Amino acid sequence: MSDSVVALFRGTDGKELAYKALSAIDADEVVSVRKKFLIKVNITIMKTAAEGITTDPMMAEGIIEYLKDHGAKDIVIAEGGGCDVTRAYQKLGFNEIASRQNVKLIDLNREEGVLKKVPRPHYISEFWIAKPVLDYDCLISAPKLKIHALDWQVTLAMKNLMGLLARGKRGSIHREDRGIVDLLQLLKPDLSVIDGIVGGEVHELWSKPVETNVIIAGKDCVATDAVGAAVMGFSDHELPRHIKLSQEAGFGTCDLSQIKLVGDASIDEVKKNFKRSGPHRFWGVIY
Repeated sequence: MSDSVVALFRGTDGKELAYKALSAIDADEVVSVRKKFLIKVNITIMKTAAEGITTDPMMAEGIIEYLKDHGAKDIVIAEGGGCDVTRAYQKLGFNEIASRQNVKLIDLNREEGVLKKVPRPHYISEFWIAKPVLDYDCLISAPKLKIHALDWQVTLAMKNLMGLLARGKRGSIHREDRGIVDLLQLLKPDLSVIDGIVGGEVHELWSKPVETNVIIAGKDCVATDAVGAAVMGFSDHELPRHIKLSQEAGFGTCDLSQIKLVGDASIDEVKKNFKRSGPHRFWGVIY
């Protein structure tokens, strides 16, 4: 199956939808040739998935079950969000899932960083990556479907990578959305699964929940993010800059006419016009 295939499924059961979406994109083609799997969830602050801010833990469990059913044995959930992630794992239900599924939870904020140089830098020449991340050969980005207040405009599979960097070393990429074409040279999702059951409009931290009732998945993170942005009401000419630049740099396609959509819904059937941030910039503590 072509990499630029994106699954779009409707529903409210994150566990079931994640499994179905991964099956629809033939994710087993990726799983079968990898050994160690890191699921990067999105926990920016201590707020629930129902508030439109953090990844649904049940969606993470659906990803885990799919991986296990296709032979994966070494699986972790990891995050380096802008809060006490260890406490958030407990409060938001990830500890329960980790215990039930016998997988490890890693709080990347408590790990040291390793400096990695970008092979062909454009905007940012180096990144401090949290050390445990480098031990895994399959990266699964599992973000929330959310608006972002800064130049990113949306925070989806690619923006979610920022939480893999060492604590206190994320400022450059947070301020420079174009730096995604540098970060992707070091960390590129092999699979992306976006939790859009309850999305977040207006702001990534102080989101207003939007019941979108979808999960979006793909092997091509650029295509997956393009579909996610379209579901939030972004037209082709409004597509966030970092998504367009990632296509230009050869990391995937954001041209919806070149993306094969599979699943049980079209973009038009599920699209909601998410309210976006106004002209003011919010500089709260984000990652």
